[in-house]
Amino acid sequence: MRISTSMQFETQLYYMQQANSRVDEASKQYNTGLKFQQAGEDPSGMSQKIKYTADTSAYKQYQVNAGLAADALSQSETALGSLWDVLSSVKVRLQQAVNGTMDKNSLDAIAEDLEQARDQIFDLMNTKNAEGEYIFAGAVSDQPAMTITSDGHYVCQADGSTRKVQVSPTVTVQTTDSALNIFENVELAHEFAVTAPGGAAADCQITNYDDYVELYDSLYDPTQGYDPANGINTITFTVNADGTFTAHGPAAAVGEPRKVLGTGELTDTGKLEFKGMVVECGNPPVAGNYDSELEHPEKGNILNVINDAIAVLRDETISNEERAEQMAQAQINVQNAMDNYDMYRGQIGARAANIDTIIASDEALGLVKQTAQANVTEIDAYEAVSNLMQEQLALQVAQQVYSVVHQSNLFDYI
Repeated sequence: MRISTSMQFETQLYYMQQANSRVDEASKQYNTGLKFQQAGEDPSGMSQKIKYTADTSAYKQYQVNAGLAADALSQSETALGSLWDVLSSVKVRLQQAVNGTMDKNSLDAIAEDLEQARDQIFDLMNTKNAEGEYIFAGAVSDQPAMTITSDGHYVCQADGSTRKVQVSPTVTVQTTDSALNIFENVELAHEFAVTAPGGAAADCQITNYDDYVELYDSLYDPTQGYDPANGINTITFTVNADGTFTAHGPAAAVGEPRKVLGTGELTDTGKLEFKGMVVECGNPPVAGNYDSELEHPEKGNILNVINDAIAVLRDETISNEERAEQMAQAQINVQNAMDNYDMYRGQIGARAANIDTIIASDEALGLVKQTAQANVTEIDAYEAVSNLMQEQLALQVAQQVYSVVHQSNLFDYI
């Protein structure tokens, strides 16, 4: 085989170019810390890199979402906590108003305190977040959750919808609660009315709501309506001419016998007193059946309850007994509102605690994905240095060989 000078040059040049390319590749890996940068260099590795990059980005977004959710829940919990504190103060004022020795100035002062508390509650119900959204307004977050009409009545205009945020591949967390559920659907104290024999309304009142509520809860059947003729959801007091009475509970169904709740005697002034209820039966008493409906529980918001209490406190025509009854009823409503707010605050706190766990989990899983990606795409620093030195040495040797080979010519052999 004949070897020409040009072939020697081309062959040696090819080997030096290859050695120089390997030096460039090793240098690139050393400088970037990456095993490859293009899919052609490692198709399988690039496929894994894309997958791990997507997973890492997703977990970073989950952490952002979880952080935003934690902030939203913290704000809601703080607002409800403040509402609970204000209502505690309102309850104390209502208890003070029951005192029959208070004069007009004292009652006006309590009413003024209640007005201030009402306005503070209204403001807290319309709490905004950093973006200017009403946090309790439901889907329509650009409108206040609670509004006031021209006649001073408070209305909830929030819907029952809530917002949720995805904080992990399989977990979503509710970040908002609607005023419709928290503030508007507070169960109000049960009303008490009595129909006297002949169909007229009898004068009556509740003097002990705890006793009455306990009795109501044990007797009321929410699956049935009001049917006094058959004793459905009805307490009947049968008053006798001699001043004695018998209290019958509701019938379980039409035609079923009615349980006797108790018996007693009217007071000297003709009043029937039973389980916190007081009914005027006349003196001498009007004999017959006095029916009291176990009404379906009503719901409303505490702002209107406070408004009604303020009106009662400023009404000079109301007797001390009537005022005491209204204040006692308002206290029940306030306590129900506090219980409702506390329940939602507990739910929000539970979600917030869960968020903390999820944030830690997202951070750990995100780090696992980053580590897996690094194992696929990043080169060990010592390995990169070793590869670079090895390829540089190979290039140096190729250059030396090239120089030695091309110093010889045919005249050296003659």
